[in-house]
This record gives sequence, C-alpha cells and structure tokens, in this order.
Amino acid sequence: MPSTPSSAEQAQAKRSATEVLASRYRHLFVLPSSLALAFFGAVFTLLLSVEVAGVEAPALFAATFGVFLGSTFAISTVLRGFDRSNIGNFRRTSAVLLTGEVLWLLCATPGALYGWSIGSFHPLANALFFGALLCASVEFLVINGVFTKSTSGSLALASVHPALSLLLVDLAWPGRPEPLPAALGAVGFVIVVAFVFLLKRKRTSKGYSALGLFRSFMKTWAGGEAADLEAIIADHSEEAEVETKVMRFQTEKEGVFLVLPGVHPGPFHPIGSYDLPGVISRSFGTLGRAMTLHRPGGHERNLSTRAETEKFAAEVRRFAESVRAEADGSLRGPFNAQIGKAAVSSTAFGKDLILTISFAPLGSDDLSASVEDELERKVGGTGFGLSVVDAHNSIDHRPVSPDTAEVGWKQLFERTTEEKARAFKVAYAHSSEVGFPPAEDLTENGVALFMVEAEGRRSVFVLADANNAVPSIREEAAKALGAAGTQLIEFCTSDSHNLAARGLTVARGYKALGEATSVSSIVGLVVELAKIAGERLAPVKYGSGQFVSRVRVFGAKALEEFAEITQASSRFGRAYLRLTVSSVLLLLTLSILL
Repeated sequence: MPSTPSSAEQAQAKRSATEVLASRYRHLFVLPSSLALAFFGAVFTLLLSVEVAGVEAPALFAATFGVFLGSTFAISTVLRGFDRSNIGNFRRTSAVLLTGEVLWLLCATPGALYGWSIGSFHPLANALFFGALLCASVEFLVINGVFTKSTSGSLALASVHPALSLLLVDLAWPGRPEPLPAALGAVGFVIVVAFVFLLKRKRTSKGYSALGLFRSFMKTWAGGEAADLEAIIADHSEEAEVETKVMRFQTEKEGVFLVLPGVHPGPFHPIGSYDLPGVISRSFGTLGRAMTLHRPGGHERNLSTRAETEKFAAEVRRFAESVRAEADGSLRGPFNAQIGKAAVSSTAFGKDLILTISFAPLGSDDLSASVEDELERKVGGTGFGLSVVDAHNSIDHRPVSPDTAEVGWKQLFERTTEEKARAFKVAYAHSSEVGFPPAEDLTENGVALFMVEAEGRRSVFVLADANNAVPSIREEAAKALGAAGTQLIEFCTSDSHNLAARGLTVARGYKALGEATSVSSIVGLVVELAKIAGERLAPVKYGSGQFVSRVRVFGAKALEEFAEITQASSRFGRAYLRLTVSSVLLLLTLSILL
C-alpha cells in the first residue's frame, strides 16, 4: 500500500480478509445443535403434512419425518464416506435439508390457501411440486457449493429428500400437478441451479474457479482441513527475499531472543504463517526464549503454507544459534514520547535501536512497510540500525497511521543516540510459569515479559500472543506497573492469527485480547510477571544480526486477485439472488393460479 510522509489521516478503515469472510459466512457454521435442527425439521415437516393430509397428517408426518432424518444420515454418510475430511456432517446436512423443507412449506402454504378459497386441490398440488423442485435446487446449491465439487453427485444427493417425500405425499394424497405449472417449476429449478454453473466460470489466473475457492475456504474454516486452500495459495504465491533481525541477550542461565521477522502472521487458522510466533518459539527449543515481534507490513507477507512456515522458523533458529553474544550489553533509554497520535518508545541495545509504535486508545492495525523505510532514513547517519515494532494493541475506532513528517521522530532518535550507554541486566518471565490459561483471545503461546534494568531503573516489554487488544489494556498495564516501580516500554501483541477463524462466534472472526479474558486479570498477570522477572535480573552479553531468506509468500498480486474474485462473486451473487427471488415468486404465483 503506497504511503506518503504525511500519511496520518490517509489510513482507511479496512477490514481484514478474516473479518470480511467471517461477517459474510460465519452464519453457515454457527448452527443450532443436531437435536435442535431435528426438532425444527419435525415442526416444519408436521406443518407441511397438515396442509397436505389434514386429519390424516400424523401418518404422513411420521413417514416424511423419517425421510428427513434418513436422508440426512444417508447424504452425510455418502459425503464423508468418499472423503473423511468432508465438512458435510449430520448437523450441517440437516441444516441444509431444513432450509429446503422451510422453502417447500413457504411454497405450499399459498397454494393451500388459494385452493381452499376456490374449492380446488390443483393449486396445492402445483405448489407442492414447485416447492419440491425448489427444495432440491437449494439443497444442490449448498451440497455442490460447499460440500463436494461433483456436480452429478450433488444432483443425485439433492434429489433424495424431496423425491422420497414427494413420493410419500403422492401415495397419501391424490393431487397431481398440471403440465404447465410443473414446467414452470422446472424453470425455477434451472434458474437456481444455474447459479452454480455460472459461478464456476469465474476463475483465477491459475484456473481455479470462484466456487472451488469458496469451497476450500469453507472446508478450512469449518473442518480445519487446510490442504485444498494451501494448494491454491501455493500455486498463486511468489518468491520473495525477506530480512529478519535477531537480537540475543545471553545471561549465565538462559538466552532471550527478540525476533523481528520479515514475514507476517496470517491469514487465519490453520493456513500458512497463521501461528508464526508459536512456530518460531517451539523451533528454538532449548536454545532460549524467543519473542517474535510484529513488524510493519501486511498480509502480502504471509507465508504460503505451513510447511513454508516450519522451514522459515528452522532457518531463524539456525541463524539465532550463530549469533554470538560476546560483548557486555549497553543500553540507551528507554524513552517514551507522544509524536502526533502515536505513542512511541525508543530503546537502543548496543547499536540496535528498537522503536515501538502504538495508537492506543485510538485504533491500530497493520502499519505499512513504508513506515519503517521512512523512519530508517531519519535515523540514518547516526550509526544505529533501526527496527520498528508495530504494537498492534488497540482494536477500537478507525485505524490511524503515524505521520512520519513530524519533527518528533528525529528529536527522539537524537535523544536516544546521544544518551550515555549504560550496563544493564535482563530477565524473562512467562505466563505459563503461573498457570495463566489460554483463551479465545490468547493463544497457547501466552504472554511474555522481558525486563531490563540499568542504574536501578526497571522497564519491561510485554508481548501477548494475540491478535490486537482492547484499547484500555496498555494504559491499565502502565499504571499498575508504575505503581510497582516499573516502567512500561510497550504492551504489544504479536498479531498471531492462530485464533482467527478457529471460532466463528463473532463477526470479526476472532477476539482481541481483553474480549474473552478480563483486562484486570491480564494486568494482574503483567504485574506478577514483572515481580518474578525482578528476582531473576542478571548481567547480560549481547549480540545481534540479520539475515536474508528466500520464501514463498502470498504477495500483493495474489491478495488482490483473491479479493477481486471474492468481491466480484459476491456482487454477482447478490444480483443473481435478487433476480432469482423475483423470478421464483413470479413462477410460483403462475403455478398456483394456472
């Protein structure tokens, strides 16, 4: 995304891909229980039976409800029999058949009322046949669009429930549809079914259909089966060179590593580098504690597959092991400043300057990579290397961006680099040590605290493995730490996407830190970790380095292409839905009246 030096007011209120997809499609998976769906199925089947058979409805209801349950079981069994990873389980299949049953009832009701008013059974017979075809078409739409790519198989499965039900109705009631109304029902069926075939014609540059892309998304989100989607992403990915910075703090007992990767967490569970911080932490093993910070840049820097992420993490680990922490650590800062709307901290370890940027309590999201480039030019000539950390710690309000034209940046750099270097001590503490559990807003990688002390002054850097945070956490943590005699350098989240799309109970697709776990408990944890770290402070040797690796990333082109085909398909779907509803209503009306 292009940026200018005065980009503060140019940030757009963009939603992430996860948020867009969740807001549109999460209702497909936030379903009632199987028992509740069966109950609703029984209710609508009973209503349809009453309209058809009147006082003889109980017998017809028992038979047709048996068809509803049996069809659900048969369809889900066939789907999962051919592919164990298929998401068409009993619960989701029953929801599909229930939708068809509801539409069938909506078609039959006006036919029954009109037939009663004129004393004829033909309107109901015509409406029942029309409803059966509409039921079959909608079931085909979902089965072929979400569950399986087999068109013929989808048609066969979609016909089971309405065909058997219609057969039972035919045995229990003498009404027959007339030829012309039946033909109109067939036209309605074709109109609905045609949507699938038209959507299949929309394809990516690599030949993947919009419907296939959607199906792979749904399979990933609902079943956690990432293979299909990762294959599509990998085929569209591009090779890129990325630069990663590693800072090593070595005490006698352990090593602590600050990792600033050139790739970005995402896009969502369990695709690509969704769990980048966790994968890197686990790859370090006994080498030491790794804190993977969130650098500027967006989802174009997502790694294409989980295998690519594992490979990258192993490369980071090998490089970190090669970094020699031989010199006594020297510290300048940390300094805090308000530059425009940005709350900034500046800390220099040796010749490495770390700059954190937060907008809490204003909104914040991924900063453009150009922000780091612009700030690097301002620190140039000082002999210090700059690394920018996007704190990513305030979910509310419209996201804003730093104004890199502000004079405060240069003043902060000068203040930091001109500060006298001091010896310092470090310590590390982690939420797992006190049994603080993961939650819907905090991954299993937990909360890490890194403490530095120089000349009796203690400061901490806090990193939560989460995707953004509620706006109040930063201020509350700073106050609580200040009361305990410790300065907060910054409270950051890693922007981990490990929880994104794992649960679809919120329209955003994930919960920010503080939305599932109370702010008070998080603040209390930070204070407790600071106390633990304070008892571990030890002299440190310091070393750093950076390396360039070649990786497969999404790339801006693929992201734009996926976004374009998704938006185009969505626009087409909305337009086609309006056309379909009006056409079906007209055809149904004619079927009843003729």
